[in-house]
Amino acid sequence: MFLVQPFLPLLITALVLGAGLLLAQYVLITRQPNLGNEARLPRQLVLFALTLISLIVLVVLSPLAESTRNQILGLIGLLVSAVIAVSATAFVTNFMAAIMLRVTRPFAVGDFITVGDHFGKVAERGLFDTEIQTESGELIAIPNAIFISTAVKVITKDGTIISTTLSLGYEINHGRIEALLIRAAKNTGLTDPYVHVVELGDFSVTYRVNGFLNEAKTLLTCRSNLNAAVLDTLHEAGIEIMSPTYARHMQQPLDRAQIPQATRQRSSAETSTVEDVAFSKANLAEAQESLKKEIEAQISELSIEVSEASGDAKSQLQDSLKKLEAKLVAVRLPQNLAGLASNSSAGINKE
Repeated sequence: MFLVQPFLPLLITALVLGAGLLLAQYVLITRQPNLGNEARLPRQLVLFALTLISLIVLVVLSPLAESTRNQILGLIGLLVSAVIAVSATAFVTNFMAAIMLRVTRPFAVGDFITVGDHFGKVAERGLFDTEIQTESGELIAIPNAIFISTAVKVITKDGTIISTTLSLGYEINHGRIEALLIRAAKNTGLTDPYVHVVELGDFSVTYRVNGFLNEAKTLLTCRSNLNAAVLDTLHEAGIEIMSPTYARHMQQPLDRAQIPQATRQRSSAETSTVEDVAFSKANLAEAQESLKKEIEAQISELSIEVSEASGDAKSQLQDSLKKLEAKLVAVRLPQNLAGLASNSSAGINKE
């Protein structure tokens, strides 16, 4: 008993700190196993910091000679410094870049971006990298430092200008071409269309037709539809879309135009929604962000009503507030996202 007594405070402290670490692990990680990488990493860093602090407390309270205690603390500090020094360059650079991106907000989840040779839709914003989903469905993780050192093109959800370019011969009046291209843009559903004469080449004139797309989520489909509408409109007008320098290898008269025999406008029902397939994860992430903001706004409004209410009305409002808070927790879970994304805002309001 005499030998155990000097270590008794240390044992009690160790038990308390161990129980505290287990509780922290349960609260931060264990009870929420479906957290995404972005939400899990800060919790893991907090748990690591608590473990390190607990270790230092045990060393300080240990019944060791002061010189030995200082040597152990110095060794711990040396190991931590070495780890930080080895990983500091990439770690700190990307982490600080993430903070800068959250302050400046050049893009959000669901925006189309082009960085370097990569084009895609933002699917996830992490502490060290940003994940985009390309039009082929691939997921690319780009270090956050790249966004600070490289120009980024952003197409927001509010809309963008869609355009396509083609070359036609000088024998066709440009006024007629401009009218047909504007008609094609309108048939695609673009607003405020206009045409630019881009270049007067040696053999052909280069035109670019532009129009505003109100919802950028159908970007790829609209680009394809605009090209198809230009083909249909010009072919129906009897205009051949071919460079005058084209070499004919077929046995046919030189004055025969290369126009398909049967042309027709495609109906909207025939339009494929490639975005639903290519950007599946990015679309779910965008729906999650939208639902989170909507529920957070409702919680804020309901909290004000709860503070001003009294009696039975206050109890009912508090119950509604708890349901919204539970829904906010559920919307963060990936396995519930697909179902929540299908709910309309009207459905949320009813609850």
